[in-house]
Amino acid sequence: MRNLVPFSNISRSVFDDMDDIFRGFSNAIQPMTKKYVPVDMYEENDEVVVSIDAPGVDPSKVELKTFSDRINIQSQAEETEESKDEGKTWYMRKSSRAINVCVTLPTEVDPDGARATFKNGVITVTMPKSKAVQGKVLQIESE
Repeated sequence: MRNLVPFSNISRSVFDDMDDIFRGFSNAIQPMTKKYVPVDMYEENDEVVVSIDAPGVDPSKVELKTFSDRINIQSQAEETEESKDEGKTWYMRKSSRAINVCVTLPTEVDPDGARATFKNGVITVTMPKSKAVQGKVLQIESE
């Protein structure tokens, strides 16, 4: 409402201007602070292929579920590093990584025929398209 009144900026204080400056700064770094998991997806012949970047994740701790219209990928990894100095100080570092991704597929797939591989920190899931989506070739009979 204040923006609709002419000369409304006169009533603004220096603190309002400072808030605007820092608000712009926080919006600029917001993409860097959110944890996005890069996902690539493409269709190849009669298959849908999804690749998920998962560096540093142990593939044995990844739970991957395939459905006809989506895939869910979950993983939780925790690392603990401890070191003791003789004397007074004890250092401990903990870190954790989590992946929780649900990818909606562009077409219906057969979840029973899906296969997954892990190479160089990338999980690749290959799923055959559903028979209903692939269609059926009919032979035309002459009469």
